[in-house]
Amino acid sequence: MDILSLDGIVKIISNFGIPGLVLVLWYLSDKAHERTLRQYRENMTDQRRIYEDGLKEVRQMYEHNVLLVENYQSLAGDLKDIIVMNTQTITRVCDDVNRNQYCPMVRLKKDATGREA
Repeated sequence: MDILSLDGIVKIISNFGIPGLVLVLWYLSDKAHERTLRQYRENMTDQRRIYEDGLKEVRQMYEHNVLLVENYQSLAGDLKDIIVMNTQTITRVCDDVNRNQYCPMVRLKKDATGREA
């Protein structure tokens, strides 16, 4: 945009009068307004892009959290299976201890026939 000097303003007034000066000033004001609007649009476009990038990050965070929960659920299921197997094994060990099948003295007593001293 060309900035009008005092000589330019005097020429416009002498050639076109006050209405010509008003039109020129209106034109220059309109150009400045267009520049301001263009800059505003660019800024808003940048802000929207930043906002959308932030939303993408939040969406990815939630998707990763879902994967984490699914993996934890699978791990918890495996842990449950291990606990069930350990409980069964401990139950068998308790039954065997209560029946005293592993003590050689008890096995000898059970195998012995007749009167024991």
